[in-house]
Amino acid sequence: MRTSSVADYIRIVQDLASTTDGPIWLRGHSSAAYRLLPSALRDTIPLTSPLGYPLHGKEIQTASGGIETGLSPERMLDDFKRRALPFIDFHPRNDFEWMFLMQHHGAPTRLLDWTSNALVALYFAVSDAKDIPRLESSGDRELGELDPSAAAIFVMNPRQINEEFHVHIAAPVDIAANYDYWQPYSRPMSIHTEDFDTYGPICIEAPQISPRIRAQSGLFTLHGSNLYPIDYYTVTRPLLTKILISAKDAIQMRSQLYNLGITSSFIFPGLDGVAKEVRENEARTFAWERKRYLAELDVSAPETPRRKKHP
Repeated sequence: MRTSSVADYIRIVQDLASTTDGPIWLRGHSSAAYRLLPSALRDTIPLTSPLGYPLHGKEIQTASGGIETGLSPERMLDDFKRRALPFIDFHPRNDFEWMFLMQHHGAPTRLLDWTSNALVALYFAVSDAKDIPRLESSGDRELGELDPSAAAIFVMNPRQINEEFHVHIAAPVDIAANYDYWQPYSRPMSIHTEDFDTYGPICIEAPQISPRIRAQSGLFTLHGSNLYPIDYYTVTRPLLTKILISAKDAIQMRSQLYNLGITSSFIFPGLDGVAKEVRENEARTFAWERKRYLAELDVSAPETPRRKKHP
């Protein structure tokens, strides 16, 4: 599915919302090549082949199913908890609240941000769009599902995702409020119980511990013991809608969002958002001034005499 304007995008989202039973969540990516995988799980490397043979890192893999290794989300969680105490005004009650705090400050976790606000998702998809000359014609060509030059927005119904992996769960879960039950998901590689399966991701809600989480809706998917992206699973792919935006259209839609007040300071309440918006405003003003300056040069430039044609 593809869109080229904010108005058309809103129409698509409204159509999706009207045909699904329950809420919809959205997530914007600046590149359609990015998969639905949280930051702590993106830099894994294969440890064994699908047949169980140890790997040294230079082998070419033709199939999946082996064991992978990488950064430890659990070690990073423990390290953050030790070092963050002097800088926080409140003490998180459990590991999930610590994870939300880590995510808020950019530390890698098993969490993946989602939003119920369609314009917020669109902002994250188009805010970093670059006006690259070689992509000027991309507005007219066919876009592939994993086209790195295109932006993308994923849309899903969290109830459907939860029902697929957790038969007895439908609504998004407030796991921080019921930590004792959901604790295995805080450390799925080290906490194992016979009657609790942490294999698949789960859709959760976060306590609004910061203005930024509140502005962006505070909705997350939490990955368990399996390392695959959510859009990789055969069972979840039919439950996801991916909306593609060409690089050329992304630039125009970013300008449309600005006119609607969806700016950096709206998305990131606080000085970080203000600082980002100050730079964006200056870049926009400079572009306007330069365009006007060049237009005045064209008007004041003497007309180039035409060469006479020889008979």
